[in-house]
Amino acid sequence: MVPRFLVTHSGTGDEFEFGVSGPETRIGRAHDQNDLVLNDHKVSRRHAILRQSGHSFLLSDLKSGNGTLVNGKRITERLLSDGDVVTIGDFLLTFYGPEETVTIRFDDHPLGNTLMLRTPDSIVPGFAQGNKLPGSPLEPALHETPDNLETLRRKAETLTHLYELSRVLSSVFSLAEIFKRVSKMLFSLTPSDRFIVLLKDPQGGELSPFVSEFREQGPPLSVERAPISRTVLNRVLTERVSLLSLDAQADERLALAASILAQQIRSVMCAPLLGKSSVLGAIYLDCQQRTKMFSTEDLDLLNALAVETSMAVDNAITHEQLLKEAVARAAYGRFMPRHVVDEILANPDALSLGGNNQLVTVLFSDVRGFTALSGDLPPQTVVQLLNRYFTEMTPVIFENRGLLDKFMGDGLMALFGVPYQSQDSAVNAVSAAIAMQQRVSQLNEDLKKEGYPEIEIGVGINTGIVTIGYIGSEQRTDYTAIGDAVNLASRFEKLAQPRQILIGQSTLEAIGDRFPIKAYGETRVKGKNEPVPVYEVTWKDMRE
Repeated sequence: MVPRFLVTHSGTGDEFEFGVSGPETRIGRAHDQNDLVLNDHKVSRRHAILRQSGHSFLLSDLKSGNGTLVNGKRITERLLSDGDVVTIGDFLLTFYGPEETVTIRFDDHPLGNTLMLRTPDSIVPGFAQGNKLPGSPLEPALHETPDNLETLRRKAETLTHLYELSRVLSSVFSLAEIFKRVSKMLFSLTPSDRFIVLLKDPQGGELSPFVSEFREQGPPLSVERAPISRTVLNRVLTERVSLLSLDAQADERLALAASILAQQIRSVMCAPLLGKSSVLGAIYLDCQQRTKMFSTEDLDLLNALAVETSMAVDNAITHEQLLKEAVARAAYGRFMPRHVVDEILANPDALSLGGNNQLVTVLFSDVRGFTALSGDLPPQTVVQLLNRYFTEMTPVIFENRGLLDKFMGDGLMALFGVPYQSQDSAVNAVSAAIAMQQRVSQLNEDLKKEGYPEIEIGVGINTGIVTIGYIGSEQRTDYTAIGDAVNLASRFEKLAQPRQILIGQSTLEAIGDRFPIKAYGETRVKGKNEPVPVYEVTWKDMRE
């Protein structure tokens, strides 16, 4: 199993798992600067970093405001050991180091004809009846007396354990913790020697071992030799039934399973983990000593446990997806409108990461004369003015299906037609520019009443093919656009006078006659031999 943190919020009790991968794991509050994001005001934007070297994990505090604690002691640097508890703000991060996972080998021999099976809906009858299998050659050995007090006592004890486990699993969202509790119960109530959980890859559908535990401290087989029967797994997963063989060597259906014969396993049980819409994996148990055999009571127990465990695993997976979606929404939502965030989360594969060329409309705006204006005002007032201005502009960009690329001092850059290309990107950009100018006029009325200077902006817009994607370094990446079309939009913005919106020829052609336009002139641009025509959107005429 990969190294991981079990992250628990000490106030709410919410928890999730975070797998540690790569040489560095950055931890902090800022969504755009960290791998593990902890949304808590007590956590610094860049709080700590975990560096991996071989099997060693060094945790370093990044001069955070409230510090980083390991097992209750504040640290600057500390090598983490399995089970260490890291405290960051209101979060407890329990560290689990890498574990050696059993390498599973399978055989593919066909099964015979005799098996004991349980379906998920047979839980109650399994405990309430005598567990007979009519026609089975093993029936005499499984016969029970209904009045046997010891049998009733064991069943009552089992039901008590099931109730307690069900109560616990309903509030646990860590897969490792779920299977730890299930294995403990199965080792306690059945004669099993091995407990193996295999989970399906949600993408490829392949089974892979997630947990491998042995009753004894030292496994009777080396980790390189722990084959299990694919014959058993295929039957369980295909028919969605729990399976028991009391003597695997004697059972006709399992006689050809080479892995069972090789280990002289006398008793095998396997149960599927069934999610709401698909098979999640399977729990596989076996006894390796000839004196040990599973009973039908054990099969009923495993069948019942598999149902409870399936619900817990399904909830844990859903919880993890919701947490990831919440983090993604918080990160994307700062720069993208809600509809774009919804599209990305619904169809993440459609978003090409790493850069691609597409038609985009780019908008730049800037506050005119703000450098001189800010020189006459206290720094706190300058910041307040900018914050109020950007607070007004951001929803305008989003309302017109734009992506806020970045703030640049007293200016901003927005993209339209990303991450998914749109035929209306130019129309949306011009609509946004007009709404921005109108919103600034409304803002100025409030500023004037409060004794602040008024703000005026110039806007430049251009449409063209650009390279769009995640650009930067391993420490910091931005989703942005680069290319001549971007440079030309910036040039138009610099030409624009206060309260003006200037656009290029490509944008004019894209918007048609949707807005009042007049020729503004031409401008020379570095790298182009001929002057570039410029047009003005006479947005004030639209209000008359």
